[in-house]
Amino acid sequence: MIVVYYLMTVKAVVMAGGKGTRLRPITYSIPKPVVPIAGKPCMLYLLDSYYSAGIKDIIVTTGYKFSSLITSIIENKHNDQAILFSVEEEPAGTAGSVKMVSNFLDDTFVVGSGDILSDFNIAEILDFHRKNKAMITIVLTEVDDPSQFGIVEMENNKIVRFLEKPGKDETFSNIASTGIYVIEPEILDYINDIPYDFARDLFPNLMKNNIDIYGYMGKGVWLDTGRPNDLITANQIMVEKYGKSYEDDFIKGKNIILDLTGIHDATIEKCYIGKNIKIIDGVKIKNSAVYDNTVLENNVEIINSLLMSNVTVKPNTKIKNSVIMKNCVIGEDSEIIDSIIAPDMDIRGKSRIYNVSLASKVLGDEI
Repeated sequence: MIVVYYLMTVKAVVMAGGKGTRLRPITYSIPKPVVPIAGKPCMLYLLDSYYSAGIKDIIVTTGYKFSSLITSIIENKHNDQAILFSVEEEPAGTAGSVKMVSNFLDDTFVVGSGDILSDFNIAEILDFHRKNKAMITIVLTEVDDPSQFGIVEMENNKIVRFLEKPGKDETFSNIASTGIYVIEPEILDYINDIPYDFARDLFPNLMKNNIDIYGYMGKGVWLDTGRPNDLITANQIMVEKYGKSYEDDFIKGKNIILDLTGIHDATIEKCYIGKNIKIIDGVKIKNSAVYDNTVLENNVEIINSLLMSNVTVKPNTKIKNSVIMKNCVIGEDSEIIDSIIAPDMDIRGKSRIYNVSLASKVLGDEI
């Protein structure tokens, strides 16, 4: 009973205001937190992990393409999750964006990044935070490339050293911050300026003031989906984790397949397949995600790629290690390798596209 009561008092903040510059041209038309991963907006995995911990009161801080983001989240959230949106006219920084909604944060709260793929057990993290009587807890994970993250050194579950994006000669650890924090509202008093950043500003300020920062090694999936290849990897990871195993001559390995009715004589292996898909004879799809209302004609091959909704691929075309955005038509006998095709493009037949980002920038509700 005590744990349930404790969890019910917790609120959560989702930081979702970034422009996703490393994902361009994809993020010219869609905000990074709602890029689809295995059938769900990226940010929804974080909202689901909050929901599983009993957290139903959410504040989303946003800015870039906020209208698209708000619409997507409202359409996909749990019915009994109450979500408020804070739209920033100017970037406030990660910690600054949380400070701006401090009037709503009167008890323990969790902060997470909406553009990071994660499905950690938030209830366990909250329990660790409570048992240690911590003022702030950073959720951690091991990474292959520490130079892209804030890294830590710990003693007895306390962080004794922190460095944001270390240079090659500065790296002392491969344990990095995931951008998920459990915080007591008193910590907000140390955010004394805007813009203000958690890693660059708040954590050094807390250490200078001898405030203990606890670290907890997260359990579950965590991936920075900052580059196009990361999106493809993210789809593969979530299909492997949440997919259904198939033992069939045509469907192999774990897959998430929402609709089989339009699929004929196709080989599918380790994929996400959406609704109202039309797949004609001789198609091969492997380690890929194919979204709603897509048509793949005869002898198309899709390998290690992401096709968003309403894409048509004409016969005898091969797509590998690429992202094809919505409403594209890819002509017959074409080959697209290691490339990104922006929305609404019509690629003529017999095209050869290698290591290219074809973009048509779409301006929207940017701030």
